[in-house]
Amino acid sequence: MSNPDPLHQEFENLVRTAYLLSTEVGKEVEEVLRAGLDRPLSPAESVELLGKVVTALKRNAAAASDAATVTALEGQGEAIVARIVAARQCTPATLGTNGTAVTLQARNGIAVRHVQPRPFFHGKEIPVKEGFLRTTDIRLWDGNERLEIHLAQFRERHSRKPGREELLEIMLGKMSLPGADTNDEFRIIELASSIAINGVRKPPIIDIAGNLLDGNRRVTACHLILNSDDYSTEQKRRAEYVCVWQLAENATEDEKAAVVVSLNFESDCKEPWPEYVKARKVFEEWQAMLALEPRVPAAERQRELKVQLSLKFALGRDTSIVNRYLKMVEVAEEFEEHHANVRQQEEFVVKHRARQFFQYFDELSKGASPGGVWHTLGQNPEYKQLVFDLLFQRKFKKWELIRYLRYHNKDVQDALVRARDDADTDNAKDTIEEALTQAKARQREPRVYDANTRIECFVKWLEELPIGAFRDDITPANLQMLVRALELVERQAKAAGTVIPE
Repeated sequence: MSNPDPLHQEFENLVRTAYLLSTEVGKEVEEVLRAGLDRPLSPAESVELLGKVVTALKRNAAAASDAATVTALEGQGEAIVARIVAARQCTPATLGTNGTAVTLQARNGIAVRHVQPRPFFHGKEIPVKEGFLRTTDIRLWDGNERLEIHLAQFRERHSRKPGREELLEIMLGKMSLPGADTNDEFRIIELASSIAINGVRKPPIIDIAGNLLDGNRRVTACHLILNSDDYSTEQKRRAEYVCVWQLAENATEDEKAAVVVSLNFESDCKEPWPEYVKARKVFEEWQAMLALEPRVPAAERQRELKVQLSLKFALGRDTSIVNRYLKMVEVAEEFEEHHANVRQQEEFVVKHRARQFFQYFDELSKGASPGGVWHTLGQNPEYKQLVFDLLFQRKFKKWELIRYLRYHNKDVQDALVRARDDADTDNAKDTIEEALTQAKARQREPRVYDANTRIECFVKWLEELPIGAFRDDITPANLQMLVRALELVERQAKAAGTVIPE
């Protein structure tokens, strides 16, 4: 809480006394006094609040048999309260509204400096200084347009602006605001995972009074790290202090607005790595981790390794992205192997095509259980290779059609073969779309009927099935399932009293 203004100095003196008694008491008193700084108090409220703090200090000092502190507080308690109330009267109630300047600090041998050359924001050259601040001393921006609806809702419910802790709760989705998303709406958890590993790489920007103009999410993520048991001591140290840029004391409102516009409306033209590249790196690291294991790891050990892998790539403890990447790369490798070895395509042409259609592999890899896309392809290698050929030829009109591949039948496969062999790409795309859309419609149609209608549809389909299909198209496993089903039907029919012809 280091700050040169009189109010902060008096508060620090009181907090220091509390910490001398015990860490627990010190933390309790510091929380109370921080709340007092965040919300303007009337003189009467200040006297009442600080009177309670002094009384608590005396009580804890007595319990600790610290007679000297008890005597000092008896003699100076009222004077301490009077000094703090007087300091509040000459200090702005809310830091950042005509507030006292926040002083940047040097840290780890890095001195406070003027940033050179001066940065430009929205066409304006604006002088800024660079230095460090403790995360807990940076005020979240209660004017952030990102929070416009949340803040208006809070003001309507409470008839005031939110305080520091309340703003933090809103950013983290921990405050109950009807209709608001409580599932990490501002993606703070993902950002915190990155900062825990790398620190804050882009300095937040504050005005002279310490109010954020840019960097609310970064500072919120630092708060999350500092207050969560999911992060190590080393990771908490990375979030304890933040390197910031501070505008000059004479910065105009136009200059502040230029910063906001520049960093929120103008693109920095940074192109993130495509998922193909990121997934490949995750996959390669996973293979390296498996190679170090003395034996094939069991399921529980694999889960542990995937958590380590996810944390290493700043993806957090949730391994869903890692699992998704691993599956996508596995499908991509099958795709590349088919075209390089079976179709004899040039290696790098195949790799380029795999990169271009990498998102399709996400859909292909879904549904490993019966009825899913990947399971369906796995049951019919010829069908899978046909799909790989069509992907290479760019003949799927849209990625949603990949989901319909699970509605496989002879008509669909015949249509896809025609599309593969069709030199007219546009015509081939239409053929694929029509075949898969119709297969989906036919597959769903019987579901809306009752049991009798479903049986009628199945029997009709079975009777119309060519005899050769049992030999050429239906797999032995499926024939066995059909026989078992028919035997079950026979038993149930007899139990129901149905006469079955010999």
